[in-house]
Amino acid sequence: MRVLSIGFPLPNVAIDNYSALSAPSYSDYDVLIVDPASITRDVHDLLTDVRNFEAQDDRPVLNSPTTSTSVSAADQLRRRLDETTRLLENGGLVVVFGRPDATTAGLLGFEGCDRYHWLPAPAGLAWGPPFVRAAEGKTVRIVAEQHPFAEVLREHRKEAGYRAMFDDRQAAIRTHGRTIASGGSRVPIAMEFEVLGGRVTFIPVLSEATGTNRTALAQDIVDACRRLSGSDFLAEAPYWTRSVALPGLEQVEAELEEAETAANEATARLTAVRERQDELARHRRLLWEDGAPFAQAATEALRMLGFSVTSTSPDPLVVESDGVSAFVEIESSREQVVEWPYVRLQRRIEEHLLKTGSAPKGMVIANGFRMTEPDQRSEETSEPLRIACENYRFGLVTARDVFELVRRVLGGADEATLLGLRRRIMAGKGHLTLERLLGEVGEETPDAGPIF
Repeated sequence: MRVLSIGFPLPNVAIDNYSALSAPSYSDYDVLIVDPASITRDVHDLLTDVRNFEAQDDRPVLNSPTTSTSVSAADQLRRRLDETTRLLENGGLVVVFGRPDATTAGLLGFEGCDRYHWLPAPAGLAWGPPFVRAAEGKTVRIVAEQHPFAEVLREHRKEAGYRAMFDDRQAAIRTHGRTIASGGSRVPIAMEFEVLGGRVTFIPVLSEATGTNRTALAQDIVDACRRLSGSDFLAEAPYWTRSVALPGLEQVEAELEEAETAANEATARLTAVRERQDELARHRRLLWEDGAPFAQAATEALRMLGFSVTSTSPDPLVVESDGVSAFVEIESSREQVVEWPYVRLQRRIEEHLLKTGSAPKGMVIANGFRMTEPDQRSEETSEPLRIACENYRFGLVTARDVFELVRRVLGGADEATLLGLRRRIMAGKGHLTLERLLGEVGEETPDAGPIF
């Protein structure tokens, strides 16, 4: 087995080490190992005269057209795609250190040369965004324990770190790839793909250690490549193998099928229960969230109470009940909620009045001291905000009380109860306490004072 390593020198008798600008034909080898970062690095070194490169016939590689005395760097790089294609078509193996794609400008005849120009991809997939994205981390969790490169990653875990991840939310990644290792949150960082009859294996980046560690790493990679090139990993057995009898195998296969069925049923039940749990638990966001999550929780709560939401995100919230519309402003704060939601609401209503000649109802949902335990909160809204809502006949409701109403809906409140709630909310003015919303106390008419 002949191995060619590009941009990642490995001391081993089975490996030839070159750069992409100076290497012999890739198709001359059985295994190709490439660090994509070396391609853009070498092109940069060539353009800035940091290093000199020579082709296999001793002609210098230059940033100029090919002549009898020099080789064009663009020509040298462009032919690598055809060479890699032939290697894969012949059943070869390509091992790639996962890097995010990047380009280098200034190469004559190959403007925008990128790190993966040489590597074919399965149909519908590319080695760049949105399929391969930049990432950084040191967490490496083996997923495919039997994969030959799993041992390499396990033995050299301290030297491994990922610089790219595969977005398994993309259908093409799930269709063509198999995960070998993952990073944090189960993000795929090592994957294998079948391409043109061969295999392309992406693994995390390995540090360029020296001495005995480097020698051991090189040998482990060679061993993994040898096992992977000669194995049937990812290949399917011929159809007729299932008809070949083995004592005890039929019973074990039946047990396996039964266990898989039970596992699938358990997984489906777990997914369903988790979805129900998430759907209920998210209502707690009314008590502590801020920004868009709080707005979503408040909107969902109003829907649960029977309001129709007539606005669309990201427009300001508008709800309707019994043919009456209400503009809604929401505010969640670590401190006391002051008069800003009233100011925004007043401006919206005045603008609507000037355009249409009618003024809708106004409502404020305030969540003050959002990081404090609900039972420990007091004076969540400022006095100017309460007085302003009272004077301008806006309803002011705390998120804590809205949450209590949601709990009653989940507890089985009937439609008549919800209709009464909606009518009291739409007709109320000033601070609407839970008792007022539930109709347990009559409407009070306190003297209106100065607003600010």
